[in-house]
Amino acid sequence: MTPRPDTRPWLDAHLDLACMALERDPDAPSLAAEADPARAAITLPSLARGSVRCCLGTIFTAAHEPDDPCGYGDHEDRDGAHRAGLRQLELYEAWERAGLIRIVRGAGELEACLEAPDGPPGVVLLMECADPIRTPDELPAWVARGVRMVGLSWGHGSRYSGGNQRAGGLTPEGRDLVAALDEAGVAHDASHLSDDSLDELLARSVGPIASTHSNARRLLPDGPGAMRHLRPEHARAIAARGGVAGINLYGRFLAEGRRATLADVVEHACVLAEDFGRDGIGLGSDADGGFTPADLPVEVQSPEDYPRILEGLAGAGWTAEERASFRGGAWRSFLRSIPAMRDPSLSG
Repeated sequence: MTPRPDTRPWLDAHLDLACMALERDPDAPSLAAEADPARAAITLPSLARGSVRCCLGTIFTAAHEPDDPCGYGDHEDRDGAHRAGLRQLELYEAWERAGLIRIVRGAGELEACLEAPDGPPGVVLLMECADPIRTPDELPAWVARGVRMVGLSWGHGSRYSGGNQRAGGLTPEGRDLVAALDEAGVAHDASHLSDDSLDELLARSVGPIASTHSNARRLLPDGPGAMRHLRPEHARAIAARGGVAGINLYGRFLAEGRRATLADVVEHACVLAEDFGRDGIGLGSDADGGFTPADLPVEVQSPEDYPRILEGLAGAGWTAEERASFRGGAWRSFLRSIPAMRDPSLSG
């Protein structure tokens, strides 16, 4: 007898949905159609087949790439960054009007998406690099339209902070934005921050903080990409505040000098679990985050393969409850803790 497919819901904490669609077709951006599986892992049909019922969908923008559909000039190109971010927000809103997704603004909507066996997936909006927020005073407008989590920087840094490719701490405007995010009840994403910026964020912020798509620096301690991953002391500090870590499936963030495998995914999960606990580890795949399935682990080429990660975790001794946390329970609990998800008045 052919085994029945596992349809229990997944929650993926990092997918660049709008950016992916714009990169594939700037004139008619959509993920509704099937794609060549050799070139793209993520489409709405592949998410449905993989039972990904909810994700954190990014508003991702890149400085110094003015000709890119998701890019703008430098960090002082405030209007350019704003336009790039707004274009993606409006795309999510258009997809919601078309019935393709559901923007998750509150805890009730989160539960409804995760419990529904079918229908449009839920998308919690995550801003990856805060440059589209021209000044901290603009934050409430973004929150009113659904943004529930913000990472201050991408790799190149931002107007607000250093990044994993640009050292430095928070800028004066960055400190103001951290305070504004806390006041608005929006969560902080630690991924892509420089060590100095993350140190200062942990010292200054009082709101929830998590790492949506970074792995364990203990396993990749050297080279220019090391700061992209969590130091043990940062992992412990985030965990102490109820934060969660999402495992990134990009091969170069799992292994060096060879193709990544499922065993690497499991190893990073186990190492981060030493600091977060196994109930604090989930998925933040970043699949298709500017790369193809050839850059994913050999055994995990699409959302339909995510159950293989659970099999690997089972082989490493993770219990059924711990594997359920990885599937979505850890992120489900974290998202429910975000004040703007619990209290609609905080989001306008």
